[in-house]
Order: sequence, then C-alpha cells, then structure tokens
Amino acid sequence: MRTERSGCLILTDGVFRFLLGVNYWPRLLNIRMWRDWDEGALRRDAEQMRELGVRAARVFVKCEDFADEQGNLREEAAAKLGRFLDILSENGVAAFVTLLVGHMSGKNWPIPWTSFERLYEPESVERTLRFARGIVERFKNHPTVAGWILSNELSLVKRAAGRGEALQLLRSFACAVRAADGEHVLSSGDIPDSYMQETPSVSSIVDYVGPHLYLYDTDEVRHGYSYAAFLELFACAGEVPVILEEFGFSTLQYSEESHAEFLNEVLYTALSHEASGAFVWCFSDFPHESDPPYEWRPLELGFGLLRKDGTPKPAAAVFKRFAGELEKLEALGLHTKYRRVAQAAVVAPFYLFSDYEFVWYKAALGFYALAQVVGTCYAMLAAASVPAKTAYELGVERTFGWAKLLAMPSAAVALASTWRKLLGYVEGGGTLYASFIRGLGGFRALHESSTHMWGELFGVENTLEAGSVGRKLEGRVTLAFERDLPPLRRGSALAVSIPEPVWVFKARPVDAEVLAVDESGEPVLFEAKRGGGRALLSLIPIEAALARCERVDWGLRMLYEAFALAAGAERPYISSDPRVEVQTFASGSEDLVIAINRSRQALEVVLTPARAPKEVEVVAGNAQLKGMERGGIALSMPGKSASVLHCKR
Repeated sequence: MRTERSGCLILTDGVFRFLLGVNYWPRLLNIRMWRDWDEGALRRDAEQMRELGVRAARVFVKCEDFADEQGNLREEAAAKLGRFLDILSENGVAAFVTLLVGHMSGKNWPIPWTSFERLYEPESVERTLRFARGIVERFKNHPTVAGWILSNELSLVKRAAGRGEALQLLRSFACAVRAADGEHVLSSGDIPDSYMQETPSVSSIVDYVGPHLYLYDTDEVRHGYSYAAFLELFACAGEVPVILEEFGFSTLQYSEESHAEFLNEVLYTALSHEASGAFVWCFSDFPHESDPPYEWRPLELGFGLLRKDGTPKPAAAVFKRFAGELEKLEALGLHTKYRRVAQAAVVAPFYLFSDYEFVWYKAALGFYALAQVVGTCYAMLAAASVPAKTAYELGVERTFGWAKLLAMPSAAVALASTWRKLLGYVEGGGTLYASFIRGLGGFRALHESSTHMWGELFGVENTLEAGSVGRKLEGRVTLAFERDLPPLRRGSALAVSIPEPVWVFKARPVDAEVLAVDESGEPVLFEAKRGGGRALLSLIPIEAALARCERVDWGLRMLYEAFALAAGAERPYISSDPRVEVQTFASGSEDLVIAINRSRQALEVVLTPARAPKEVEVVAGNAQLKGMERGGIALSMPGKSASVLHCKR
C-alpha cells in the first residue's frame, strides 16, 4: 500500500480513499496489549473492525514495551507487532503506526532511553531516531502499513522550550523515516496547540496535519461549526492535507444516542471540508476499570464504538452506514471529479502561529481563544451559506487569485506588510472586511494600533483620545444602518450581544461612507472604495464578542451575507436556516451538495440554488428529500443529520 500527499489530499495507491478509521487499543487488553499478548482477542477485534467498515487504525507502540535503554528494538515486541499487522491486513485494515508513546489517556509512560526532561536533547533525539528507524525499516514493506506518526501528544510528555527545538525533532524524524521509507505518509501526532501541529511551520516537513479535537461549547450549533472551522484552520486554505486524527466523546460523559449523533455530524463535517480521513477515539470501551490510567480517568473507559462486552453502541451503526456511503460517494468522484467551491477566506492572525518580539497576544489569550475568534467568523459565513476557507496571514497573498472576500476578524494588530498587500488586493477588485479590538474582559492591547493605514486603506481617521483605554461597550449594542448594504437596508438594525466589556477605537470618515452607527450615534461600520474593490471596517469586534456569548444570535449572519454579496462571492446553494451548513462540490453541470444540520432539533429546510437543477437525488445521509419547494430543494433533517444531494442542471 502506498500513501502520498497530493495537493490538499492524501492518496492511497494513487486514488483518493477517505481514511475512515479508529484509534485502537484492544477491548480486552487496553494499553497492556503488548505485554499481555492475546492474539485471539486481537483477531476478534479486527474482524469486528472489518464488519464496521473500518479502513484504517491508528495503532500505538508503547516505548517501554518495545525498546531498551539505547532505543534498540526488542525482538519479541517486534515479532508481536508483525503478527498484529498481519491480522489487520487479513481484515483489510490499514495501519498508521504511532512510534513514541509516551503519553496515553491521562498518563505519561516511561521512555526507556531518556527522561522526559531530556526528551529534546541531542543524545535523546539520536536514540529516538534509532528506535523509529528500527521499526520503519523492519515494517515499511508490510502490505497494511499506511503511515508513520512520530508520537501520541508528545507535548503532554514534555513541551518543547521553543519552536526551534520542537521542529528540529520533527524534522529529524521526517528525514530519518523518508530515508528508510519513501512510500508512506508521516505526521507528528501532537496536540493541536503544539509547535508540531502549526500548519505554517510544519507544512514542508510532514505530509498531513492531524489535529486531535475534543471541543466543548454552550451553543450546540456553534459547537458543530467549530469542528469545521478547526479543520479549515489547519488546512490553511486547502494548501495542506488534514486528517482528523482523534475526535470523540465518552458515553460515560454523554448519552449513547447523542454520542451517535455527534459522530454522524463530525464524520460528514470532515468529508465536506476536504479532510483526507477521520479516526474516532476509539474502537471500544474497556472492562478493566482499575488499570492505570483508568483508575483515575474513568471516562477513558467509555469512548468506544463498542461497549466493554463487545456489543455495538448506536455510534457503531452510524459509523457502519457512513462507511457504506463512502463507497458510493467515492465512486461518483467526490474530491476528484467534484471539487469544492469557495470564494471567501477568513484570515488567521500572524500571532497565532508565529512569534514576534513583544507581540504576546497568543500567550495572553491562549491558542483556543484566538482560534475561536477566527472560527466564529468562519461559522457566521457558513451560517450565511458562504463557502469559505481559512488562510494564514503570512501567506494571505496566495488567496488573492481566488478569494473575492477576505475577512480579518477582531484583529488586535496585523503586520504592516499585510495591510499594504491588502490595499493592493482591494485595488485589484477584492473586498476586505476587518474588525478591530483594543481589549476584551481582562485582555488589553492598548499599546497597539490595529493598522497604520486608517486613511489610506479604510478611508477613516482614528479619533481616539490620547491615553484613552478606548470606548467601552457592554451588553446589547445596536448597529443602525444609515446606508444600504444588501440585504440590509437603510433604517434596519442588528443587535450584537457583548457579554463582557470590550474596548474599541473611535473613528470618523475621511472619504469612507458610514454604513452604520450605534445607539449613541457613533459611527461603527464604514465602507471605502479603493480601485476596483472596497474595504469594510467595523469598530465593533463582533467575532470576539460572539465567541464569548453563551448563545449565538445566528440572525447576525445577515451582516456576513452582506459582505459576501458586496464582494460578489458565489453562494451556490443557500440554506433557509442558518443552523444548516451547505458545502458544494462542482463538476461542470453537476454538483454534489452536502448539507449538515448543526442543531439537535429536527428542521425543515429549503436549499435555494443559484442555478436550478433539473434532477436532484439523495445519494447519502439520513435526511429526507421532500421535493422542490419555492424554487428550492426541500429537506426534512433530523437533529445532527446530514444529506448528500446529487444535482444535475
């Protein structure tokens, strides 16, 4: 089996095949599998994997079971790994082998050749590479091996002192593996907020980025959109393949029924956002409750598709159905013949993935809080049926050829060179939307200016008084429109809930038009024409406020719809309900349309096409096609359901 990176996808033997998988420890043996070897138990698990439609398993080489103090591979353990790979192969399951374990399920397990504190030191790295080469060279030609993963969440064992230290280890690993095996993809296996998962930093080192996502939210719709937003963030405008390497919840946390609904939603989310695969955490529950680390992490006993007695949970039926639907969708040409439509991009700030002196916003707010602001902007565009991707600021110019709309949400600052590039983008016909922030809650960016091009780009003059913290906004703030911004009309209003204080700039127009004012009459939304395009500026950091709201007012999507319309960005299918996301994959006069209900409620929704199809067929999912209604496609969608439509014009 050969796996390779090709554009934004991982290919298997030269074709796209969604890597539908599980993270695997044996049901009866859990983390003790290599010491308490039971080949019969492994075989029964593999047979159940085959029955469920599992295409790939992420498997774990626990270092203390496999290596001596020099990093040399133990022969007995290697023989067991070989037998296990044989069993997977017999059942048609590909293996992604994780080499440095390391951390697992709430415990850091010994690494025989090093201490945790010395993990990144040269002698330790040398032994790590010896261990990795020993396994790769031995099993690279095994027919079921599909990929190599450096670690399981190595940063939880020991976080690198800096980006350079982390990337040196990852680069050394990648060079060693590729020297031994040029036929299989590799990745880092680290946590999402580690240096080894920063897409801009690792895109030239690894073959795919593999986020581990366990997200929580007070808003069920935003929660679903967040998985899409994170996948887009790590894909970096479709430049790097992504595999959702871990996701799941324990049915000791939540009901089995809601667990199944969640699984359905996320699998379709991964497919619709061009991920190359998704590995559920995990294959089965475990019966040995007093084993470490389950003794003090009991929720880890319940993440499986199967219960501890081997019977399937409702999620197993969802997984199996999805596996069957994949066959049909891949035969139709999803991701090959049919390619995703997107003409808008959300720009992630430079300080999310790069370090600049005295730019401390990531340290102050944390990776997830910053990512959530970017994700909220993405979610509002998606709720307005605007297909979008997420780009990184330092490579923003690579979007200029296809993005009609760029959004820079709640920026504390952007690089001076970025603003200059964006002026060129706008003058060339693009539409830029930006919102600025000075402070939020306990966070302050007072010794800062979001831009140095207030007048040149945005057509306004900063009027904030010297020494001021800024205008304080809290509670309910109303945007009253003084000019048309279709579909918003003069005299209309939108309310923004701001759950904790924000501090903002003040400005007056120079050659910009005031689109909206707040209830005090202060101008807060501006539009400036520059060349063939326009720059839209909000002095209210809407996305940062929405990210902190307990519940999102999805009616605010109308503002993002207005931005897309102003930009002329295509919306191939428009959902009548913001809780239903729509992604379109086009091929000539045909589309594959994936609709996902982000709500737990059953919804009746109409998808209005930009170009009416002559034929519509449901080819996958668990929603019901009701027919054509008011020029649109009527669907009945259970909570957290999805539907794939084949539309022919």
